[in-house]
Amino acid sequence: MVITGRVYVPSAVEEGGAVVGMGCFSTQETALNVLRSFLKKSHQVPLERASVASWDVDVVGDDAVTVLSEYECRTCPVCHRTTFWIDIERFKAKCYGSACGAWIEESAVEAGVIDCGWPPTRFAEQVEDIDQAMRSLRRIAAKAEAAGLSAIDDRFSMDEV
Repeated sequence: MVITGRVYVPSAVEEGGAVVGMGCFSTQETALNVLRSFLKKSHQVPLERASVASWDVDVVGDDAVTVLSEYECRTCPVCHRTTFWIDIERFKAKCYGSACGAWIEESAVEAGVIDCGWPPTRFAEQVEDIDQAMRSLRRIAAKAEAAGLSAIDDRFSMDEV
């Protein structure tokens, strides 16, 4: 058996279907870090989805590629920017926007429970489904906005909420 090399390729797809390649890397960790950095700026470019794939060098055909992770872009329920990325396979979501970081994921402790939170306010809650998680995040954002704060305001302070 011949041992082949493997490279990791992060990419994103714009609304019009154009693919944005971000390079070719020797480790999955580097590819994921490059993708995460790019996702932080996704409110500046209209993106639909992103992924990291591994490619086996010197292999012909579909067997050469394996999609390791796929993400879909949504509007963040907290900061309202298109920086909320949902990991389709792992049922995790996170806002990569600066000063936000809202998140949703399946509980690692309790089956059938969804955890969600917004780090700047130390808000965390357990709910039954994704719709409730989105409502919870919208509710805490509305409270912050009612207090005259914005999730994208650099002056944002946990003490004020």
